[in-house]
Amino acid sequence: MSATDDPPADTAPEHGTAADRGTDAPQADSGPADSTATGDARPDDADAAPRETTGGVAHDDDPSPRDAPHTADPRATAPGGPRAATPSRPGQRDTGQTDQAEALEGLEAFNSALAFTGNAYTLNVGTSPPAEFQRIPVDTAETSRAHRLHQEVADQEAMATCLAEHHLVVLYGPNGSGREHTALFLLAGRCGSAGLSVLHGDEARLTQALIEQNGRRLRAGQGIRVDVGTHLPAPATLDALRRRARERGSYVVLMVEDARSEPGDLGPHGFHHRRPEPRPVLAAHLGAALEEHRTRCTPEQDDCTHQHRREFKDRILQDPRTQAALATAASVDWVTRFARDLAACLHEPAETLDTLLDTPHGDLRSVARRYLKPPQPQTSAPVIDPHQQALRIVYVLGHDLPLSDVIRMGAVLSTEVLRAENRDTVPARQVFEADLDRLVPPGTGIAAAPGTGLSDNPRRARIADPELMPAVAEVIWHDLPWLREPMVECLKKLARDDLERVRTRAAVIAGHLLRHDFDSVYRDLVKLWAVSKWMTDRRCAALAMAVARAADRPWLTERIEKQVADWARSPRTEFQDSAARAYGTPVGTGEVPGTLPALEALAGRPELVLYASVAYSTAALFFAPGGAEPVAEALGRWVRSRNANLPRHAARALLVIGPFAVGPELPSRPRLAQQAMADAEREETLLLLWRRALIEPAHSGRAWQLLRQWLLAADEDEELARFLEKFVPRVCLPRLGNRAAFHLRRWARLQPDARCVAQLLLTLSRL
Repeated sequence: MSATDDPPADTAPEHGTAADRGTDAPQADSGPADSTATGDARPDDADAAPRETTGGVAHDDDPSPRDAPHTADPRATAPGGPRAATPSRPGQRDTGQTDQAEALEGLEAFNSALAFTGNAYTLNVGTSPPAEFQRIPVDTAETSRAHRLHQEVADQEAMATCLAEHHLVVLYGPNGSGREHTALFLLAGRCGSAGLSVLHGDEARLTQALIEQNGRRLRAGQGIRVDVGTHLPAPATLDALRRRARERGSYVVLMVEDARSEPGDLGPHGFHHRRPEPRPVLAAHLGAALEEHRTRCTPEQDDCTHQHRREFKDRILQDPRTQAALATAASVDWVTRFARDLAACLHEPAETLDTLLDTPHGDLRSVARRYLKPPQPQTSAPVIDPHQQALRIVYVLGHDLPLSDVIRMGAVLSTEVLRAENRDTVPARQVFEADLDRLVPPGTGIAAAPGTGLSDNPRRARIADPELMPAVAEVIWHDLPWLREPMVECLKKLARDDLERVRTRAAVIAGHLLRHDFDSVYRDLVKLWAVSKWMTDRRCAALAMAVARAADRPWLTERIEKQVADWARSPRTEFQDSAARAYGTPVGTGEVPGTLPALEALAGRPELVLYASVAYSTAALFFAPGGAEPVAEALGRWVRSRNANLPRHAARALLVIGPFAVGPELPSRPRLAQQAMADAEREETLLLLWRRALIEPAHSGRAWQLLRQWLLAADEDEELARFLEKFVPRVCLPRLGNRAAFHLRRWARLQPDARCVAQLLLTLSRL
């Protein structure tokens, strides 16, 4: 999740509820909420074009008759505030509501590559924007510790020599091989402990960020670790980076994910990184953890002597169960976590250490059960306070979220726990001890080790293994059944939180619960989200289904697909909208040819004409692997359809897909333009889409802005410029000639150096 705050979400019921809507858009309630009936859709005046307002299309973050909050808060309403909805007869849509539904102010914020799982690339307009990245300094103490505990790997001496001579080393290897520790060791050997940092950003452009501006981001005497994922830079880029780093006196270690045992020719700076032997790693980290324990040990522990710690370490290293665990260790990180867990058993009863060693490798459910199990009732040890237990739970479920979010989520859960205890009232403001080092102590297999090598700001919840989150969710649901109702009520409230990341996490937790108890979780939570009048609830329903499907269990996948199909066939508008949203998640993107007919059937019905869920799901299918051609063909059918609803959704899809480029190789060429340039039929489809978007008042404002982006991008792509110089006059003439000339003259004044705009203005003046 992004660390940045999202715009405030809906905080009150939407327009369109029974109390506010009157007879507007009546719903058929004859069947069950998730009915599979396929009754005919109700007639509606879907052909009436709305008046032009600010331009754009309705989308998830903008108000619509069913998505807008009925509140006086100006942040949550369209410009001018909400309009009254007083249709005179059933089935008649109020034009004021339609205007509000089509108003879209924040499309640019939603149109990011992250919205389409990283498969989309934002179009470069005018000039290539600088690569965005974040440089995070590595804690000095953590660097010293990593250098002290590092275990030598194959070719380490050659790596150090290469870094000293060329100022660049590229480490190839799979995740979990310890590349991060080796990179810090190599850099610390050249720069010391105080000059190291980690670069974060778009993996495909991180090396570009270092080369840009003549390497000014490279600083003398400093070392930089860069993880580029699977994006291997070209040899010319690596050579340029080497020269820049050498000129600046800086040192760079790139890490490339490559799971092959022998990657082949790695170039002059490349090395295949092999994982060190796990036993020396365990011995080093166990000894360090025991020494750190000594500094924190209380005076009451008389047996915490050097001899006792050494005997404890030797006994563990010689235990056959330890050797068995190391033989199946998945990564170096797991070995270091195992060492901390073992050190935490130093003063515990022997049964605690036996339980840890006897627990099968990867049995996170047992770890979660031990973590959540309250102490045995004793006169001197009361059970865990509900507030503190709630915080312990959400610390794990809120992994990687800022602690401010986690504490707030814990307050919500503790409120529901207190209600479940039959208390009539709960405190208006809860104040309780939140000592996380005591409630979630490191060394128990739950919290990540202190000092992760990065400086979190704001501080975040970090757990040792992200897979603990679904394990804790399962333990809560099955082993602590009294927590079921409070957890469901807590998730309902979190789904309407002000921050998108919190709402998303609520849906993720619900998705994990669906994997373990689909019937109950769907009945008590997800179904209520799917039929809710709140747009944020329906988004959570779709995401929860996607998270559940990611478990890749055939029986569960079949249940989810059947349930979403039932939503799509329901006469309830809310169910239809939830289905459309679900088709834009992995529930639909995994099988694009099979999803498109279902989405097209939804788009053809009048209920969703005021929503943009179809357009955004169409875009998600377009950016899915192998989805561009089938979606382009479907858009051709939609824009030519005699069904008045389909062309509207097609034009909206153009506005969602239009701002994205082919990729890093052609950053200034729109994906849709690339298809049209290669295929005459696609060009005719694109022509009809542009005409529809530019003519329809509800879309024209946003469409003209998108056309301006295309024309500015064409200044960086001669082939695209030649195509648009012929294509745009065909779109605009004869009906839009005067309006096009007006916009072109205005753009030419704003940007006199825009060559494609000037050429088009000249062309139109001659016609």
